[in-house]
Parts: sequence; C-alpha cells; structure tokens
Amino acid sequence: MSPPWKLFIKRFLAGRMIAAAWRRRGTPVATRRARRADREDQRAGRVPPSTPRRRSVRSVVCFLSGPGRPAELLDSIDSVLASDGEDSQILVIDDFSIDSREVVVRERYPQVDVLRLGVPSGGPPRMWPHVSLALKHALESFDFELFMRLDTDAVAVGPHLSRRTLEVVGGRERPVLAGSVVVRADGAPEDHGYHARVIQREQRYDRVLSSALDQALAQGWTPGRVVQGGALCLTRGAADAMAARGWVDYRQPWHSNATDDLLLSVFTSAIGGELLSIGDPGGIFAVANKHLPVPTAELVQGGWLIAHSTRRGLDGEDEEDLREVFRADRASWDSHAVSAG
Repeated sequence: MSPPWKLFIKRFLAGRMIAAAWRRRGTPVATRRARRADREDQRAGRVPPSTPRRRSVRSVVCFLSGPGRPAELLDSIDSVLASDGEDSQILVIDDFSIDSREVVVRERYPQVDVLRLGVPSGGPPRMWPHVSLALKHALESFDFELFMRLDTDAVAVGPHLSRRTLEVVGGRERPVLAGSVVVRADGAPEDHGYHARVIQREQRYDRVLSSALDQALAQGWTPGRVVQGGALCLTRGAADAMAARGWVDYRQPWHSNATDDLLLSVFTSAIGGELLSIGDPGGIFAVANKHLPVPTAELVQGGWLIAHSTRRGLDGEDEEDLREVFRADRASWDSHAVSAG
C-alpha cells in the first residue's frame, strides 16, 4: 500500500488533470466549426485582402477574444481607434470562435490583424497561449514602443492612449510591466494570495517556470505580486528581454492554471524589470476584475485612459448602458482618430 503522502499527490494530480480536461471538453467541436467557417469564408472571398504593413507604431494593442462577445470586441476596438488612430496596430487573438472570427472583425476593420491559436486554449485561466502568440507576432512584424494586452471588456476612455501611456511608462531605466498592481484605482489593495498559491504549486511541475521564479525571487519579487491582466502594458525592452531568454516561446503545460498576467509578472521580475503601478487612484488604468473600480462619471471626466471591467458599473449599470456612455463621450474627443468604419 502506498504511503499517505503518495496517495495525496496522486489524487491531487488526478484532480488537476480532470479539471483541465473538463475545461476543454467542448474544444473538438468548436475547433471543427471554426475551421469549417474559415474555409467557407475563404471560398466565398469574404476575407478582406491584407493591408500594407505598417512597420513602426507606438503601440501594438492586443485583444484576447473568445466566443460569445463579438459586439463587445468590436466596440472595444472602436474605442482604441478613436483614442489612438494610426499610433496603434490592433491585434486580435481569436480562440477558435465563430462569431468573432477573422471575417467578422476585418470586414469592419480591415487594418486589424487577426490570428488564431493553433490549438484551442479552453479559456481562462489559460490565456498565456494567446499572449505568447501576440508577442511573437508583434516582435516579428512591428517596430513598437509598447505592447498592450486588453480583454474584450476593457475600453479606451480617453484620447491619445499610446502617447499618454508612454509619457508615464517610457524612459525608465528598467524594463516595465505596468497596470494595476498593489493598489487599485479605488484605493483597495490588490489580493495577491491566489497567485502566490498558484505559483507555489505550479513550479513543482514545471522546470522552466521554476527557473524563472528563482530568478524573479533573486531580483526581489514578492510572491503573488501581479499586474492585473484585464488591461496591462509591456515596454519593448521587456518584450525583447523575455524573447532573448526564450520565455516568449514558453509552452505552458496543458494542465497548468497559471494565468498570463502571473507569468508576465514573473518573467518581467526575472529580467530585473519593474512592475509599475499605473492603476492606483492617481493612475491612468482603472482595472478591477468583474466591475468598474470607480464611478462611470469619474472615468469620462478624469484623466483615465483605460477602464476594465465594463461588465458592471458601481451604480449597477449593465454593460450595454456603460458602453453607450463611453461611446457618447469619445465622440467629443479632440484626437487624431481614424474613422471607425
């Protein structure tokens, strides 16, 4: 009979494997449907031709997209275009959706790049494959100063997104990963306990992550301190340093529960980078997990640039009402924006 500790490990691993498999239970069907829709789009000539490649941009703005939110994705893209115009290249990473596939996005915004994962991720918390693909594409295709990662429930709420963000995060001595860290926009402390427990567990079964964690701790990283992933940005120097160490190509184990913001925070700390707070009460990114952290009126009247999450407002507003307020506000922006089409 196995010792109790061995039985515990076996049951723990079995539980992880079962949970991972359950998250992916629908991916074979989703994969077939999405690929079939792509083939039909190609045969019908519905996918717009590629636009001339712009090599130099201030920011590559990446949206991580899955099924069920096409209207929200398009509205969030519209907000960035209204804010930034030609300063940004927008990139959508599609997780085998049909309703947000390439033709849906590029028929409205032909200048947007849409990439699909090689294998469906199964959705949160495993979003690292999206970010890895986006970073590789950005580094190979563009000269940029800033890489932004946004969820589909994040919107630009102020003009000149790239320029004003670079005024805060650019020109620092160390590579930077910036967003909401330590303290949120409403002054509430970020809870790092969950991520601390995840990284402690994951490092036991992943040599690459364990090595990066050791380097991060040696640089003074506090376990669990994470730049929240709903909206964050990474300087080009940080992206280059991660690529040089092979971490942009990191292949996350299929059963891993480490989130992409946790991995980015570990990798940035391991290269000696800075986790910079731009999401505190005096910041420019207002980020909370399931709702907006500050009142809607403050977001449209203050100096904020990004708001997350639009799923619910502090006064109980639903997402449709919130987005209508933000659309009305950005119609008055004095920016160099392009037409949303």
